[in-house]
Amino acid sequence: MSNIEKKCIVCGQSCAGQPRIKDASGNYAHRACAEKHQAKQDAKAKQPEIEPLDLSPEEEPGMADFLDDLPSDSSDQPPAMRAACPSCGTSVSSDSMICMSCGCNIKTGRGNKTKAVKVKAKKDGPGIGAKAGSFAIAPLLPVIGACIGGAIGAAVWAAVAYFLNYELGILAAGVGAVCGIGAAIGAGGQGNAWSGLVAVVVAMISIIVGKSAVYTIYLATLEGVQEQMQSQMIEDVTMDTLTLEDIYQGLVDEIAQVRIDRNKDIDWPASSMTLEEAYWPEDYPQDLIDETHEEWDAMDEDDQLAFREDRVVTINANMAEFNQMVEDEIAVLKDVSIFDNLGLFDALWAFLALGAAWQFGSGND
Repeated sequence: MSNIEKKCIVCGQSCAGQPRIKDASGNYAHRACAEKHQAKQDAKAKQPEIEPLDLSPEEEPGMADFLDDLPSDSSDQPPAMRAACPSCGTSVSSDSMICMSCGCNIKTGRGNKTKAVKVKAKKDGPGIGAKAGSFAIAPLLPVIGACIGGAIGAAVWAAVAYFLNYELGILAAGVGAVCGIGAAIGAGGQGNAWSGLVAVVVAMISIIVGKSAVYTIYLATLEGVQEQMQSQMIEDVTMDTLTLEDIYQGLVDEIAQVRIDRNKDIDWPASSMTLEEAYWPEDYPQDLIDETHEEWDAMDEDDQLAFREDRVVTINANMAEFNQMVEDEIAVLKDVSIFDNLGLFDALWAFLALGAAWQFGSGND
């Protein structure tokens, strides 16, 4: 008799023997998980909207408003107040002493031997100190770029493991690629042997960090499941708490298992459904549901009592077995390191990652 618990669509854990709800699509969820999720949605809906501020610039005075206050130059003087340079004939103000065009002394009529000197702007490049600083920091730029790429790759790897609850080893190759790209960008877009070597080293470190994060996430998930089970399963199922749904679940599983043992097909409502995943009554075909009701009604009181007692023992045994399995898995994870379970595929992904890091980092196709 099989009795594998259906998973909660919120937390992904078993709902069997626990307070739960079911939606129209047949999905189950812990009642506590559903209430917590609904509370979050209600809180978001109640957040007040913030009206945008009017940040339009105030009207500023135009350029004409400022020009009114500027003094006029000597060219605006009336002709009576202007004179001509005795040397070059340039029009100058009557109160000027020196002609700004030729340097002649207007009062004496003598020229000024002093010549204006044009200063040529220096166009020299950066000094020796600036050049030395750029040479010193240049080798560090590929390291910085590779570290940024490695951090992004490791974070994506850990996020995929957290949300999918599965470790995708092929993502290690992606980690190597982003390390190489980051190193090449740090090298100014022109990869070389140094940026390639940096990418390989940083990629290896990032893979170790990413795999460690995956182990940490998996361990934290198991500890969360264990804590949730301990908080919800305060006491075992008893004859008083056993529901008719629990009884029918056990009975229909027995009937279905007999059919499977006799190589008889079961017309599941969902083609991908299996006996281990099916929950009473929505996951079972109508003929199995009818046969279950008929067999239960055909039992006398003694047989029904015996079945109920057996069902209580089975449910409690299954919950204890699952809890023990979680405890054992947690103990194993705490006693091993990420290097204890490395296999052939891990070596393959690492090889592809380092190859990608070198290819992108060094610029060698």
